Amino acid sequence: MESQFDNTDENYWNRSSRAAFSFDDEDDVDLGDAGVRGSSGHASQNSKWDNNSIFNDDTISEASFDNSAALGTLNHLSIKAILSDEALSLVLQEQTLDDHVMPKGVTPEEELKLLRRQIQSTLYSPNLEATAQKLLHGKVAPLEMFKSLLEKRQLLDMVLANGGDAIIGVLLFLKRTLNTTQFHNILQQRPKALEHYLSYLRQSGDVSHYIDILQRFGRHQEAALRQFQAAMTCSELTTRKQQLQRLVDAYASAGVGVISLYEQVFHAALKLQLVKEKEPVTGLAQQIGDEPTPIEFLYVCCTQNKNWKEQDMLKLSSPQRFAADQEISPAQYEWTALNERAHAQAYADLECIFERVSGWNPLKTKQFHISFDLSLAVQRLFELQAPATVLQLFLSKMSNSPEKLALAQRVKCIKAVIDAMVSLKQQQELQQLKETLPERSEEQFYCENALKLLQSKRWTTDNIKLKL
Repeated sequence: MESQFDNTDENYWNRSSRAAFSFDDEDDVDLGDAGVRGSSGHASQNSKWDNNSIFNDDTISEASFDNSAALGTLNHLSIKAILSDEALSLVLQEQTLDDHVMPKGVTPEEELKLLRRQIQSTLYSPNLEATAQKLLHGKVAPLEMFKSLLEKRQLLDMVLANGGDAIIGVLLFLKRTLNTTQFHNILQQRPKALEHYLSYLRQSGDVSHYIDILQRFGRHQEAALRQFQAAMTCSELTTRKQQLQRLVDAYASAGVGVISLYEQVFHAALKLQLVKEKEPVTGLAQQIGDEPTPIEFLYVCCTQNKNWKEQDMLKLSSPQRFAADQEISPAQYEWTALNERAHAQAYADLECIFERVSGWNPLKTKQFHISFDLSLAVQRLFELQAPATVLQLFLSKMSNSPEKLALAQRVKCIKAVIDAMVSLKQQQELQQLKETLPERSEEQFYCENALKLLQSKRWTTDNIKLKL
């Protein structure tokens, strides 16, 4: 028994397949001798070693392979008849880039071959097209083989030409392996790569790096808006105020190209935080959310204002002071106050909202002044079901009689219709209107008085003409 084992071990170590391995190509072991030994008595003992070889089919030629059972009429076809040389080359190149997972039961010779192939693909010149194709198809490819700056630029240009998610992977590889100056120069020369990188930073939530890249490439307006958005998303009021103050101070002294409108927005937001901190507004503020817009906050200030006859410019939450601090236009202020007072049915305050004192003569009495189209105010009051007396008040301020008549008829304000007909001297139309009004109603009496006034004026005018 011992002699048999000894003989077996000797045969194993003396076998040609167990010869020392050499990295030289001419010293590669010929694995084809397994077929020759198949007829010998040792073939059955060594079959388990030969079956594990992953290269044991390299010696089988394509011409001797019988594929008639699988291909039928396509018998004895060469692989070149199925794949072109270019396609075959890409397949072989892609195989060289596969993950080097060592199969189980591999022989030492085969393991050394795989390791040599891995070292060669890592340390020596990479294949640009094969790597780019592998990345574009969503496969994993080693990028460490791209050592020089030129190779890295070429790889980025290759994936930029085809698009896809591979661009982000290559950009992150360049950022990791290049210094900051080189990486920024590459982004500056390739606007498409810069947009992909900014999109990646925005989606990943890296706000500080995103703002830094925007500022570095001269896009200060976008950076300012992103900083403003980040400041406004702070949950704590104190932190939000500090971030806004820092933003205002930075752009006030930096002298960069941020338009003045943005600076006004920053100042207005900071003042809004001061109002919230010093004079918190209750009531409707809870209904419109934690972060109301300036117009919504102005609406809340209007609900809490108790004195519309005098403008209180000392109180931060007064509508007039708040509109001035937030640089809200007079039209927006008046429209907001009109809607709030109409909803509250406080119609007596409407006239105070639209009264103005002449700037050049403060001693002069207040005059009616509106900063937007008067017809819009009338239509809005009609939609909010304001009484006819309020509609007549605003219609009486219109100087264009035909427009006044059409609008009064649309909002069904009879007294304003009568006034417009009087100004247009439509006596016949007034008579017809009187017949349609209810008997002994207020509108009928008003129409009769208007007819008498119109007739007296006409008679006086005719007498003057006769005397002349």
